[in-house]
Amino acid sequence: MVEYTPPYAEYEFLFNEVFDVYDSISGIDHEEFDADFVRMIMEGWGEYCTEVLLPLNEIGDREGLTFKAGEVTMPTGFVDAWKEGVEAGWYAAICKPEHGGMGLPHVFRNAMDEFAISTNMALSVVPALGLGVYDLVTGHGTNELIDHYSANLATGLWCGTMCLTEPHAGTDLGIIRTKAIPQDDGTYRVTGTKIFITAGEHDLSDNIVHMVIAKTPDAPEGTRGISLFLVPKFLPKEWESGGLEGLSQELADARNGISCSGIEHKMGIHASPTCVMNFDDSVGWLIGELNNGMPLMFEMMNRERLATGMMGLGLGEIAYQNSLAWARDRRQGRDLAGVRDPAAAADNILVHPDVRRMLLTAKVNNEGCRALGVWVGMLLDQMHSEDEKVQERAKALIALLTPIVKAHFTDLGCETTSTCMQVMGGAGYCSEFGVEQFYRDVRISKIWEGTNGIQALDLAGRKITQNLGRNLRFLMWPLVEFIEENRDIPEMAEFNKPLHQGVRGLQQLTLLMVSQGMGNPHFLAAGATDYCRYFGNIMLAYMWAKMARVCIQRPDSEFHQAKLASARVFFKRIYPETVALAATIQSGHKHLMEYPEAMM
Repeated sequence: MVEYTPPYAEYEFLFNEVFDVYDSISGIDHEEFDADFVRMIMEGWGEYCTEVLLPLNEIGDREGLTFKAGEVTMPTGFVDAWKEGVEAGWYAAICKPEHGGMGLPHVFRNAMDEFAISTNMALSVVPALGLGVYDLVTGHGTNELIDHYSANLATGLWCGTMCLTEPHAGTDLGIIRTKAIPQDDGTYRVTGTKIFITAGEHDLSDNIVHMVIAKTPDAPEGTRGISLFLVPKFLPKEWESGGLEGLSQELADARNGISCSGIEHKMGIHASPTCVMNFDDSVGWLIGELNNGMPLMFEMMNRERLATGMMGLGLGEIAYQNSLAWARDRRQGRDLAGVRDPAAAADNILVHPDVRRMLLTAKVNNEGCRALGVWVGMLLDQMHSEDEKVQERAKALIALLTPIVKAHFTDLGCETTSTCMQVMGGAGYCSEFGVEQFYRDVRISKIWEGTNGIQALDLAGRKITQNLGRNLRFLMWPLVEFIEENRDIPEMAEFNKPLHQGVRGLQQLTLLMVSQGMGNPHFLAAGATDYCRYFGNIMLAYMWAKMARVCIQRPDSEFHQAKLASARVFFKRIYPETVALAATIQSGHKHLMEYPEAMM
């Protein structure tokens, strides 16, 4: 039986002690957002996740999906669970009140993501996509589109997708073939095939709203010629006079020219339909301006990248909780330093240093990622601040941190779930205990929304030099300031000194990547993944140093002293890999690119 306890205490610690969450968002239309309210909402969401979503997780993995005659049927219980979430208003929580939401801040959305992913990753991706479509429609759609689609998307009555990849075009979207032909009534007719479309077809909702990138006739070559279109599965049934301009009467109450020709059979997330979608003269509406589809699509994709990063944390957390529970009950061998429990045939396996190494590595990485996730959530809210300087800083930091969160969190999530299986030995490999499913499910996160190699190239090749390096400067300022503030605090030396060394190393490696990369792009590309990992470790070190700074002031608290012990595990056991990463980055590219291809 899989267990899960939402980490309420962890979020309370981060919200109330480590970060000034409430002060930071008080001027962004969130004055009612306080600790008591957060606790109430978080407990309600946690109850829904543990009591409704978690029991369906294994069922969805075992049953999978049914595909017949172009239609996808979700596993037993999924439709009812979805409707319960819709009726309770959970999926609209962070949306605007005028669209049926509660207007909760993004920092809370990240916490919601973690709980849902831990308990049912296959289902959790559906509302994440719907919210992404909601953001695009609300931010860039016409008033008619907003009036008709926003509330339905916000509440989850209707779902959404993002349709980019084509059979011949994955990362290279500039060569897509999907066409959008303008019509006299203001609509477009969209024709083409999209693959790997998550939740492209299902029976959870009455309608699915697809965000489709396509090219109009005579559009510029490459990504500069891509436009974005809203293409619904079902066309609107009712509208007021003058509403949804361009929709002719004969199109009303009709299914659009959209069909699903198949679903993929995958290693994991068996209850999440991954579809081949065909658009055949489908009616669509332009979102934003012509030939500006890629910047808009990346608004949604970058938010989904952050949500994908939280998948690494969510599945890493539930894997850790279950492997720890198993380890507490498992007796095997004796403590090498002497028998711990002479009344039993064997000692608990927690006496073994290697078991502790695995479990504590999982725990500490999870908690570091959670802290960084909270900071990123705060920055997402600050992007909407009325203070232009706060807004500029938040946008720069989000641009820089997005590839790190996506790549580093998901890398660690895959490592953590694998490690937790190892803790359990043969039991971890058996489906009866659930952890092997978490490993299979989380593996897609390193591929979704741009592979982690692409994220690393984005970080090293674009984000660190973007805006004349301002993105990186906005990060370095608080890092250096924190180090200086804690330089003369003796209790902080064990955390502050290695953080200082790592930040100096990051500065030197960044200069190396930029200078060498300008002359030889192979150098930059060969070191990008290791650079991204190095950067990720620096960010977790910063988070752990911030948490340690709070905890050294609470010697009377068991919770805070445990956090200090966790910080020591991070800096002693995990952080030293930055030394090896630096050496690998500096080794360059020649040993890779000069290797004879014929001998590979």
